[in-house]
Formats: sequence, C-alpha cells, structure tokens
Amino acid sequence: MIQGYSRATKSKIKRIIANVQGKEKRGKTHFALTAPGPIALIDMDIGLEGVVDKFIGEKEIVVAGFNYRNVKDPKEWEEMNNRMKKAFTDALKSKEVRTVVMDTATEAWELMRMANFGKLSEVKPHHYGPVNAEFRDLIRKAYESDKNVLLIHKVKKEYVNDKSTGEYERAGFGDAGYLMQLNVEMWKKDGTFGLTVLDCRQLKEVEGLELIEPMSNFPFLATQVFDGTAEEDWS
Repeated sequence: MIQGYSRATKSKIKRIIANVQGKEKRGKTHFALTAPGPIALIDMDIGLEGVVDKFIGEKEIVVAGFNYRNVKDPKEWEEMNNRMKKAFTDALKSKEVRTVVMDTATEAWELMRMANFGKLSEVKPHHYGPVNAEFRDLIRKAYESDKNVLLIHKVKKEYVNDKSTGEYERAGFGDAGYLMQLNVEMWKKDGTFGLTVLDCRQLKEVEGLELIEPMSNFPFLATQVFDGTAEEDWS
C-alpha cells in the first residue's frame, strides 16, 4: 500500500442521512417520526401539534424548541443559534438516541442567517461563506455519528428570470441535497399520501421509487435501501 493510505472497505454503518422535502401538510414530519426511536427532534416549526401525539406511547421522542421569530435582539439570535447547534450535536453524541430530526432545516438555515446578518434579505451571495460553512459543519457531524438524521425542508416556487416555472425547489441551504445520502419528496394525491425517492447515494436503483401509504414510512423505505434488512430493524 502507498504510505498514508489504507484499503477501502464496505461501510458497516446502517443508517440514513436524508433530506425530506415537500409542500405544506404533505406528511413530512409524520414520515420522520416513523424512523427508529428514541428520536431527538429539533423543533423550529409549528407543525408538531397533532403529529407527535400519534407517536407518544409508541416511541420515545424528546424535543428541543427554537423559534427565532419570538426574539428581535441580534444577540438573542446568535445565542439561540448556538443553543440549536449544541442541541443537534448533543443528540448525535447520545448513546440513547437512534434518530435526529430537524424540523425544519429550512428555518434552521434562516436562524443562522439572522444570527450572522440580522436579516433574511438584501444580503450579497459572496457574504454567505461563513453561514454555508456553519451548516455544512452540522451535516459533517451527522456523518461522523451512527444516527439516522432527517433534515426536513420546505419547498418554494422556482423562478427563472423572475418568471415562475410552475415547479418547486427546496428552500434553505442550497447544497443540502448534494450532501445527503438520500433525498425524498413527500406528496399527497387524491387524499393519499406518498413519497418519491429523488436520489440515493447508497443504492442508485431506488431512484424514482414511489411508495404509497401505508408503505410510505421510514422502516419500509430503509429496507429498500439496505438489502437484507427487515422493517423490524428500523422500528
């Protein structure tokens, strides 16, 4: 072997680091809470009410809440951002936690921007370097752990030359999708919930896979990604 190198081996870590995106009320949080417990939930949104209730008693869920809209002082945004990042990394280090959920990562990204700039608009793209590095660092820490990590993202209308394309794109940190092992889109058609696998680093063959309820849950999806595993392994 070349000095300083080691032979590549197959990954033995059976966990999924995923982006879960979709329009409002498409079952994003519900899907995330079907992941293995105990679950550490970073709550940045107002979408938990009525969703978490369904899982209480079924699995252990601990919540850390951060609502940056409740504060106006820039120093408080910075302090809240530091607490949010610590809550995320502490959950990754915990021996008890199996899954870490950030709901939503879109708003976590907004909190980072408020902490750094004091505003969400009129910031030049070349100023985003430190904020981008800050968010990438959280994702890097996720890969250093053995946890399932689900970053929930909102979507926004896509525009080209100030004209709507009629499509939607992920809202938040622009490179989040590239850094994930798995990207899924949640949807609802004719009252039925489902998901589509946009891409998957672990198994390219599942790209484009559509799962309709009751199969549109984390355990069943994980069995499609990791051959030879059963839903019981992910519950």
